[in-house]
Amino acid sequence: MSGHPTTGTPNLYEDGDAHNYSREAIHDQQRHNLRNVEGAEDQQRAMNEMLSENTQAQIEERYKTDPVYRATIHGNKPSWGAKQDADIQAEEAEMLRKKQEKADSMASKKLEHKSAREH
Repeated sequence: MSGHPTTGTPNLYEDGDAHNYSREAIHDQQRHNLRNVEGAEDQQRAMNEMLSENTQAQIEERYKTDPVYRATIHGNKPSWGAKQDADIQAEEAEMLRKKQEKADSMASKKLEHKSAREH
């Protein structure tokens, strides 16, 4: 046996050992997941379940937003179409960022102009 656990997801373990969670960490996770596990017999197991659910939700969200993620997570080379989609997505994000910077800049100039007229 390799000494590493064979169940659960990798983020549930630290250096191959099961992770014990503090009360504060459990409380924070309860607020995030909107679940109460205070009276649960095995709070550590409940915490692992909540973290696993969070990880799964993050993976599903990434599947939706990152065209090349599904292929790379399975060890495959992304298709040409997925790469093109990722490039288009990056270009659109850059255009939106520049547009937002320009809008923010114009708004600050308007405020400066307005305050200068008042004084």
